[in-house]
Amino acid sequence: MRASANGCEAPMTLDYVLGSFVTFFILAYLVYALVRPERF
Repeated sequence: MRASANGCEAPMTLDYVLGSFVTFFILAYLVYALVRPERF
């Protein structure tokens, strides 16, 4: 039963990790564009 639950949680955890990386990258890009607008 426990292995089955871990199997179901793993893809969702991966989704959260990938989503976090994408969100952080976009946030960092937007903050950089605000601080240094002359480069864009």
